[in-house]
Amino acid sequence: MPRIVDIADIGVGVADRRRFESFAEDILGFVPFRSADDVQTCFRWDDRHHRLSVTDAPANELRYVAFDVGGADDLKEWSDALAEKGIAVQPGSAKACGERRVSAFVEFDDPDGHRIVFGHGFAPAETPARFNRELSVLRTGHVLLTVADTARTCDFYTGTLGFRLSDWVYIDEPIKICFLRVNARHHAFAAAPHAPGAKPRLQHIMVEVESLDDVMRTYHHVRAKGGPIGMGPGKHANCQTVHVYVPTPGGFAVEFGYGHRRVDDQRHRPTVYDIGTPVDVWGGGVQSEEFHLG
Repeated sequence: MPRIVDIADIGVGVADRRRFESFAEDILGFVPFRSADDVQTCFRWDDRHHRLSVTDAPANELRYVAFDVGGADDLKEWSDALAEKGIAVQPGSAKACGERRVSAFVEFDDPDGHRIVFGHGFAPAETPARFNRELSVLRTGHVLLTVADTARTCDFYTGTLGFRLSDWVYIDEPIKICFLRVNARHHAFAAAPHAPGAKPRLQHIMVEVESLDDVMRTYHHVRAKGGPIGMGPGKHANCQTVHVYVPTPGGFAVEFGYGHRRVDDQRHRPTVYDIGTPVDVWGGGVQSEEFHLG
């Protein structure tokens, strides 16, 4: 099976882009920059041109999650493999490649209609990332999407796309979350069941920071600014990440995480964390109404 190198970037649509920009700049500390035609606002937090693209939409929505598959030959191999499995694959147009700053990509839908992108040649940043507060970011860590059936999602991503299962966390009987990886990091993708009556969506993006200080500075900065804390500071049992989650006006949260566990493929065996395993081993819980797991 072809390879997936890493998560690349995320595209979202928001109901109020200017409000999102202000929140990201003031509360998260990210510096927005707009495209020349003002169609999208981008955010950079590491050495890539951007990691988050925000466009206007009637309501908050996930537009795509992109993964880097390496090179042109890898992308061709993926396109052929997906077509053989009956997956409807759409090549990215030259215009879309230019907008997304990528050499080439293909996109397709997962079983819940989430648009997944496989691409190569994602543009590097021309200038270092800068922030509006003291913050050091290593990379984009992962996304968590909500889905109708987590077992079906796990089967699709592992069986069709080649992700590896790291573990399951059973929060309670209806909420069972799977964690999948593409490299040594514990997970690049996670799936949780969506809430009754809700639609599948982007629940959060994890930004991996350089130190514990970055997590704690984030917490106190958000509190001082009067922003919402979804959960944390805390520590997850399975991936060992020390975290703080900040819900955004885009309908998803940003997790600032440190100490994310690395996994050895030769030694690791998928684990099931049974019902009763705390989401936060330090005993914390959800703090704000804006933060919904499903």
